[in-house]
Amino acid sequence: MSESTQPLIRQSQLCDRLVIDVETTETLGQVSQLLVDIKNHQIEGLICKSGFLGAEKIPVPWVQLESIGSDSIIVRRGREGISPRFDQALPLGGQELWTDGGDRVGQLVDYCFEPTTGAITQYLFTAPGWQGLTTGVYSFEPEAVVSAGRKRLMVRHAALENAPQYEAGLPDRAAELLQQDVDQTRQDVQAAVQKTQAAAEQAQTQAKKIAEKARSQWGQVFGQVKRQTKQIRTQINDRAADLAAKVESKKTDGTRIPGRTIDVDSEEVWPEEPDSSPQSPERP
Repeated sequence: MSESTQPLIRQSQLCDRLVIDVETTETLGQVSQLLVDIKNHQIEGLICKSGFLGAEKIPVPWVQLESIGSDSIIVRRGREGISPRFDQALPLGGQELWTDGGDRVGQLVDYCFEPTTGAITQYLFTAPGWQGLTTGVYSFEPEAVVSAGRKRLMVRHAALENAPQYEAGLPDRAAELLQQDVDQTRQDVQAAVQKTQAAAEQAQTQAKKIAEKARSQWGQVFGQVKRQTKQIRTQINDRAADLAAKVESKKTDGTRIPGRTIDVDSEEVWPEEPDSSPQSPERP
């Protein structure tokens, strides 16, 4: 396989990936399983499944791999054939995981390897409930492996007891997502509160401006009414003063005020008017 800088690949990522011959561009099949030299922790090749229901199995040694892409694996079939190490390699995945002290821990579920060399860097396992481990995926180094077979993988107890978590399990992931949701909800609530406070402050400021403008306009209107009232009062007082002055002027210059007057002498006796009521005839 040609040298290139690529991130680590998990064995599970290659399952069912297309295998294409670079010379013929024909599809050999799909990846069924990888074969590992457990003593050297090295991938020796893969098995392709082809034909009806994948009944045909095609071995592909690691030396024939050209590149590993995101959609397929490119191989060159004209290179070296099957080696003895290829025949002795085992498919890893699903083996029971035991300690060298005789404790059944869990199950081997996956492993990571370098795509350029095929060297395995870490094995992945699950051990729910074993010595407080959760449902997540944990890892251990290849050096911790004591022995391996088709059914079981034996590992040093200390390596499994202190195994770091590689990936959170479903309950752990659910708790993590719940916590993220709680944090996001808290942030949304805080943002909503801040937005509401800002809107309230803006409304209060606007109301204050409106009130100040109304007071200013009312003051102007009140001032105009007051001035107009004062002007009207002044005009009335001026007219009253003019009228009083005219009356006083008439009295001082002796001018007779137009109209008929009657002089009444309080000592004059007015004659009685004859009785106009009917009188009864005299009796004989």
